[in-house]
Amino acid sequence: MICIRRGILDNAGQTVTYALQSLGWPEVQDVRIDKVIEFDLEESDWKKAEAIAKSQTNEVMEYYKLEEINEKT
Repeated sequence: MICIRRGILDNAGQTVTYALQSLGWPEVQDVRIDKVIEFDLEESDWKKAEAIAKSQTNEVMEYYKLEEINEKT
């Protein structure tokens, strides 16, 4: 997940906040729009996963969190 750092204005989130409030949900506050990037690796390789996440992150304005998901099919 790539998230906008607190203190950075999230224009898209602010627009969604105002839209939801105008649609009748006045209790909605401080919507943040983040990105989720999902990818598969042949084996668990955190170094490679970090490199992928870092390459998609503007580290001045954003930070990333990695999470491993094990799905059994």
